[in-house]
Amino acid sequence: MKALVVHKPKAVSVSDWDDPAPASGEVVVTVASCGVCGTDRHIAEGTYPATYPNVLGHEIAGTITSVGQGVTDFREGDRVAVDPNIADHECPPCKRGEVNLCEHLVAIGVSRAGGMAPNVAVPAGQLYKIPPDLSLEEAAFAEPLSCIIHGLDRVKLQPGGTVAILGAGSIGLLAQQAVREFAASVIVSEPNAARREIAESLGADEVYTPEMIEHDSHTEEYDLVIDCTGSAGALPTAIRLARRGADILLFGVAPSGAKAQVEPYELYRKELRIAASNLNPFTMEKAVAMLASRTVKVDGIVSHVVSLDELPQLLLNAPPPGEVKAALRFS
Repeated sequence: MKALVVHKPKAVSVSDWDDPAPASGEVVVTVASCGVCGTDRHIAEGTYPATYPNVLGHEIAGTITSVGQGVTDFREGDRVAVDPNIADHECPPCKRGEVNLCEHLVAIGVSRAGGMAPNVAVPAGQLYKIPPDLSLEEAAFAEPLSCIIHGLDRVKLQPGGTVAILGAGSIGLLAQQAVREFAASVIVSEPNAARREIAESLGADEVYTPEMIEHDSHTEEYDLVIDCTGSAGALPTAIRLARRGADILLFGVAPSGAKAQVEPYELYRKELRIAASNLNPFTMEKAVAMLASRTVKVDGIVSHVVSLDELPQLLLNAPPPGEVKAALRFS
């Protein structure tokens, strides 16, 4: 089959790859939709630890077309979303229940073949069935949404709380909806006008540019500040926006080695809690349910639908103007 293969950093092409057959305990999923994540770009550039050569893609939804020996809970024709993060369940973090911190984690699309191909082999334990009224295109958002849910599980937000979200890429747009079951108000800061419009259409109470947020006239403080930018420079802004006793969630992934300059006295004075979030332990089922109930809507978040042949150029270049989220889809 033809697949999007990253051969080594900065060497990406549509190339021949063996069509997968399911090993014992696995199924083969025929991919309908696979989201393009910032991690995919980092792997293509060589700035994220990964296996080379490999097929990229970890935000996957599709239909089971082949079932391996020993699989009893799934059958051909089942529509599924994929949790790409495979823990060994034997190392110390796993035994503590911290499977996202597994010392031997294997990730589909990172260290084993992923979903930027017509077919992908997946251990059955990584699959979640999709309700009939949820499309495969929507279900491909289950993995990023499940990561957001885990992040929100790590902070405190009382019903009626106020939330500030820094960054309205696809993650920020999902996050602003996911907090709605608790938050009385959600404000979003985003430099891109098109993304600000989408944030507004998805129910943000106020939408600002970063300059507006940074201006001295903006004195409002928030119960929870979520950084979805992945910029180390967002942390001082988050500290300034947090009320005394608030939580800050660092969700965006800053580049390795990036430094943020903060004033420890402010952390002390405000008694702030800063949490980071890594992957999606035990949150995929809730993510599928939130998508199926339309608690989180993904209409309008995908700005670019791409073919396999268009992926190399997309991954090796800066995001095109107006990109919010790109997705590979097989017709």
